[in-house]
Amino acid sequence: MQDRLNEQGRNTIQGLRNTVRVLWTKCCEEDGIPPDSSFVVFSDGNKYIPFYESALKQLWEAEAAYAAGGYVGLVMDERGKATRVRPA
Repeated sequence: MQDRLNEQGRNTIQGLRNTVRVLWTKCCEEDGIPPDSSFVVFSDGNKYIPFYESALKQLWEAEAAYAAGGYVGLVMDERGKATRVRPA
């Protein structure tokens, strides 16, 4: 059971990493910046920024939960039943 949860956590984190990478590229393309740049300042009107920031926050939270031995993408209710977290 624990191995399955660990694999699920790793898969969730990898999926979020992929999403963040795609959104980073979209943000850069929107402002005409090379995606391999290590420091950028995006324009105020960049339509991808809210999505990128949300995905990055979810990634950091998932990595922190996984590092702490928590259940990535799951929460436990008061009866000890695991339920999936739905992104806000």
